Amino acid sequence: MPQVKGEDAFSLRQLINHVSSHMNALKALSLNVPIQDLMLNHLMLATLDPETQREWELIMASRTNTPTTAELVTFLESRCRALELLQTTQSLKSTAITPRSLQSAGAKVSKPTHCNVPTQLQCPLCDESHRIFKSERFLKLQPRQRANRAKQLGLCFNCL
Repeated sequence: MPQVKGEDAFSLRQLINHVSSHMNALKALSLNVPIQDLMLNHLMLATLDPETQREWELIMASRTNTPTTAELVTFLESRCRALELLQTTQSLKSTAITPRSLQSAGAKVSKPTHCNVPTQLQCPLCDESHRIFKSERFLKLQPRQRANRAKQLGLCFNCL
């Protein structure tokens, strides 16, 4: 975009002409998505890390239509869930190794908590196939009892 310097009619006119020519070019393409989606997609993609951008481009390479912002957000949510699961797995592996080495050195180590990630369907309270926040036994407890039980089980309070 051309810069508008002060109250200069010429530079303001250049900006208007620049934007108008780009808007006309976009209209001429007869795209099936609103211009707002194009702008939002561009702004979001410009802020992403190179690997996420690459994954997005690989998915979009086989498509002929222009993606909507909703499709980009769906992709980013999926990517976020995958990265969260990877980070949780990596952090659990590192906490499994670190406490033993620290304990042997005489350092004080707190007990690691576990996150009830969406793929975990085993209830730690009754060992049935559901998440703890859907457990009838857990829900029957008073709020303080639930908090104490969650601490005893080493659960993540954010997931509850």
